[in-house]
Formats: sequence, C-alpha cells, structure tokens
Amino acid sequence: MRFAIIDESGRLHDPNDRFLVLAVVVVESLVNLDKIIPAVRKTLTKKKKLAEIKFSTTGEKTRIRVLNKINEKHLKLFLLVIDKQGRKIHDTPENYSLLISTLLKKILAKYPSVSHIIIDRHFTWVTQREKFNDLVQKELRKPLFLEHLDSQQNTIVSLPDFVAGAERITHGKKEPKYIQIVEKQVEKRIITTWRELKRKKVKV
Repeated sequence: MRFAIIDESGRLHDPNDRFLVLAVVVVESLVNLDKIIPAVRKTLTKKKKLAEIKFSTTGEKTRIRVLNKINEKHLKLFLLVIDKQGRKIHDTPENYSLLISTLLKKILAKYPSVSHIIIDRHFTWVTQREKFNDLVQKELRKPLFLEHLDSQQNTIVSLPDFVAGAERITHGKKEPKYIQIVEKQVEKRIITTWRELKRKKVKV
C-alpha cells in the first residue's frame, strides 16, 4: 500500500456538532479512483447538479451510489470517531495534526509502505499547512509526502468524505445503512473522546 487519502465529517470548532469523524482510504494505486465521483455525477439530473458532490450535500440515492462504487473497489478503510462531548476543538495545526497522526500511526503499523498522504485541503494559509506537515512528520518519525488537495479540483478526496459522512450519521442520527455498505472494508475503527485523545490515552 502506498497512498492514504484523508477527509473528515463534522466541524472541529462547533460544540453543537457532537461527533467528528476522520476517514482514511488506503490504496496501492490511485488509478481510476478519480472516475468514481464523475461517474455518479452523470446520473444526476440538471436540477441536482452540484459544484461538489459531498455526503452532506447529497440525497440518499447519490450517497448509496457512491458508497457502492467504493465498495466495488475493495479499498482499505480506517476510521477515527471523536465524541466531542460538547467541547469546542480549536481548529489549529496542532489539534488537526493530533487527529491525523492518531489514525496514521495505526495505518503505518499495518502498512509501513504507505508514504504519500493526500488530505482534503483543511487550512487556508500555506504557513498553517506547513506547520501541520512538520507536526505530523515529527510525531510519526517517518518521511512522508503530505499533499493538500482541493476536493473540487480532485475528486479522489471526496471518497473518504463519503465514508466519514456515512460513519458520522451512524453515531449522530443512528442511521447505519450507509456505513454498512462498506463495513467489510473497515479494517480499524477507533472510537474515543477528545479529552482522552488529548491525554493520549487512546487504545489503537
């Protein structure tokens, strides 16, 4: 395995957004992954055309189509579910790198050949992204190529978005029907609280 593609569902800074979910899609090759979202887009009517197809902005049929496409690819999925317990998580490179590193540690333990990390562009400023990259490299003690992509320009980042959204709606609204589509591909699911994660008492 060479690539890890990452995105999250839920807002860090909103205390009313109880669950935050990070999803990672681990693959050997990116070939044809960028065709999944465009293929689903073609099935939408003109009225339903969106600038970007995301789990949070699409209906049931589109969500199921995308997740079925992901299921067909037999990808490796890793999930981190954070119960914020009404807390506000400051959206900083330090906090975001802690979330990402927690999942990447588990992935690298199983797939040490993963070296290219693709992340949905989270921070606006280059300095923030550089600080985040430095913190992740320092925590993992491994040379990695971290690439921040805009999901509107590269649709492969939308794949973990749908997985994260499917997992989050399971916890927030008790709707497991979406994550069940790709459940067999989930290799690890970490469920914890923000307090436990900050204390680094998370069992992975």
